[in-house]
Amino acid sequence: MQFPEQKNLVRQLGADSMVLLKNSDLLPINRGKIALFGAGAVDTVCCGIYYNYVYTDKNVSIKEGLLENGFTFTTDSWLEKMEKSLKQEEKVLKNQAEDKLFSGRRAYVEEVPISVADMAEAILGTDTCIYVIRRQATYEDIGSLEYQLTEEEHENIKLISGSFKNVILVLNSGMIELSSVARMKNVKAIILMGIPGMEAGNSLADVLTGIVNPSGRLTSTWAKKYKDYSTCYNATKRKDTSKEIDYKEGIYVGYRYFDAFDVAPLYPFGYGLSYTNFRIDARYFEASWMGGVVIRVKVTNTGDVSGRQVVQVYCSQPEDKLDKPYQILVGFGKTGKLKPGESEEITMKIPIMQLCSFDEENSQWIMEKGDYLFRIGDNSRNTTLCAKLVLDKRTVYKRVTEVISPKKNLEFLTPPPRTLEKTGYIFSTSLSGDDFNSENKVVVPTKSFTTLVPEGSNYVSYVNSNPYEIPFRAEEKIEYVKPCGTTTFFDVIKEKITMEEFVSSLSPEILARIVSGELNESKLQNENRFGFDFRFDRNKLEVAARTTSQFATTLGIPGVTIADGPSGLHLKGVYCTCYPSPMNMAQTWDMGAMVRMGRAYGREMEHYGIDYCLAPSLNIVRNPMKCIAYELYSEDPSLSGIMGAGFIMGVKRYEGRNVIIKNLPTINQENFRRDVNINVSSRAFGEIYLRSFSVCQFTGQPAGVLSSTNSINGEPACSQRGLNTDIIRNDWGFKGFVMSDWGSDTEKSYDLHAGCDLIMPGYNPDKILESMMETAPTFEEDGYVSVVETAYLYDIPMIRYENWGSFMLDKDGKDKVVAKVPADIEISEKALKAEKEGLCKIETEMDGTKTITYFGIDRGAYFALGELQQAVIHILSAIKDSAAMKKLMEHVKI
Repeated sequence: MQFPEQKNLVRQLGADSMVLLKNSDLLPINRGKIALFGAGAVDTVCCGIYYNYVYTDKNVSIKEGLLENGFTFTTDSWLEKMEKSLKQEEKVLKNQAEDKLFSGRRAYVEEVPISVADMAEAILGTDTCIYVIRRQATYEDIGSLEYQLTEEEHENIKLISGSFKNVILVLNSGMIELSSVARMKNVKAIILMGIPGMEAGNSLADVLTGIVNPSGRLTSTWAKKYKDYSTCYNATKRKDTSKEIDYKEGIYVGYRYFDAFDVAPLYPFGYGLSYTNFRIDARYFEASWMGGVVIRVKVTNTGDVSGRQVVQVYCSQPEDKLDKPYQILVGFGKTGKLKPGESEEITMKIPIMQLCSFDEENSQWIMEKGDYLFRIGDNSRNTTLCAKLVLDKRTVYKRVTEVISPKKNLEFLTPPPRTLEKTGYIFSTSLSGDDFNSENKVVVPTKSFTTLVPEGSNYVSYVNSNPYEIPFRAEEKIEYVKPCGTTTFFDVIKEKITMEEFVSSLSPEILARIVSGELNESKLQNENRFGFDFRFDRNKLEVAARTTSQFATTLGIPGVTIADGPSGLHLKGVYCTCYPSPMNMAQTWDMGAMVRMGRAYGREMEHYGIDYCLAPSLNIVRNPMKCIAYELYSEDPSLSGIMGAGFIMGVKRYEGRNVIIKNLPTINQENFRRDVNINVSSRAFGEIYLRSFSVCQFTGQPAGVLSSTNSINGEPACSQRGLNTDIIRNDWGFKGFVMSDWGSDTEKSYDLHAGCDLIMPGYNPDKILESMMETAPTFEEDGYVSVVETAYLYDIPMIRYENWGSFMLDKDGKDKVVAKVPADIEISEKALKAEKEGLCKIETEMDGTKTITYFGIDRGAYFALGELQQAVIHILSAIKDSAAMKKLMEHVKI
């Protein structure tokens, strides 16, 4: 491992991320002899799988961490049996395929039963027992084991609680059903350890002994039972044949649902205990249209030991035309380490946009007339009303274009009416709707694009005259620019020419390779514009992806290196730092912690030559009782966005390093199906599922956005122009590139037309060029077109397409193409399936020859040069600030 000193940071972050859920005057404990049971004691889960997996030189288990920090065990015999069982499974794992090792998938080790002899040994010399429950990350369907204790775990906890006076339950997992256990008298302490990174055991030891006073807070609501979540009834199971998920809960996700519908949680959103106590007092409140809302609070440590407190600000919006949650999180802050009796003031600034709701009927972000009540506290169920903002009239904050709305009728949850609340004496201020001018805050759809043509060239639009209506059709405009056919990308950097002039000089063949990832790329011979030859070696590490580097020595365009993932660099065979999971990091509620993690992460990126990392993951947690909920930050979009922005700020401290935020949007944890369709209301889409991305990109300015493979309201996310262009660019002001996800099964020219600029992990550039000309289908002998499936990852082809050319299958289409199948050749199963779907007709001739007539639409040349140029401009605009660009220019020295 290149930077072993970063383990200290991981240890600190891991401890700060743990949440103390219960403490009946037991913790902290002294070092000494204890009993230790539970599979997680030796088979500790330190990081996730797939893109969340990190190669490390050493992960510290709970047993190892406690031993290193002065504890001894009365359960050595049981621990030895558990370790033996683990080693046996590890031997099997070593014989697994390399892709399983690279994915971080682990063999599941059953918990060794606790025998009478084990318990007789365990109770000698101690009255304290730690029991560790662990859940391995998995995408497999394991049913209720995701969120329920196993029968064996239940029995073990009963056995232990009946034998020990003091039981500490440690959850090396996400959230599970815990109500019955939490009520047990002798279970005196419960710690949500989560997945805290490579120093897991040491981090836990610091919390148990009081070296670290726990300051982690829940970022999702912990329900008493799984069925209490509003999302549990419309989550598709992984083995379900359905490809639809209806988000019928609308905006009522997480605490928004629990608070509005008065469902009592086991532990509320924002909850977490400390070894000390705090008092929070409001000291100042003001509001303005330009500056937003400003709240200053004073936090005082009223306990006996030093500690940190998280201050949370919630707002109850007035109910008028739109129903509202009881409250929403609008701000938060975390103190430094306060000594007993010490105080600190925290000022929180809340943008007006945080207080807005989306009016679907008029496609507007609005603030409705009435009282906006602000509450401060340490969790969503423990707040004090402290201030009131009075708005005199309904005010439109921003007008947008309706681009995403459900195509089916959905019945959404509607909360019961709110009871009128007496405010008493609190801070109060007002805003007048007449003082806010929203005339210039209008986002209109992009209905045209520009094709750049060098002066003196002849170019006639072929898409404007094409009768085929490509989805989200736009008008092509032509702009003539100064010819610069001998320039390189260096000249753009040095501001000798514009980006537009340079891109206009590139052929379609070059452009098509720039928008395709490097995997399985085809090489193109092109003129060397430098006028001299030189060698430039690219990074040889096995990473997630790269952009093409074949034009580095001819045009000055370097390839950038992209690596996973959210918990640390995912480099095959390279030991890197494994940080706490996204869930854990969010539980710190500390943007400073995110910055520190980002800086350490950026340091490793610099060392290994990584330009962009695929992180942070910004989708919200719809249901936290899922095995892979650890991949995401929170059920609250604002908290997710702010924590993600902190990470980006840290990474960008290293010049030329940046991130690609992911996965835009609605990639939530309950389903691993790549082609699922999410039906969601426009309001929920804007207020819940997009907000984390908008907050993060506004503050962090990432290089790119990774799209998702699923569909939203019937259309693939990466093919929606309203999302990728109108929302991301026109509304948010995003300047980077949008990138397709691995294995997205979409029409790539449609993606590029929609504003998805970079196809990952690669693609055949000739398929892009085919959409710019009239191309006939390529049929195989069996009567179906040739199908290309390549670049397999975890048994899934990352690159797939069918060679239909300009023809698109459509049972209602007026055009036809014909394929002939010889008498001695079996008809393709795909053709037979197409016949069942009404897409073709199969007829057998007298000589046994089969004629297959396919119905569809001849699209002609439907993709324009300007749209390809636009994608390249977005990509190069990010690359010019990359570390790879700086390295290339330093290498060439001109």
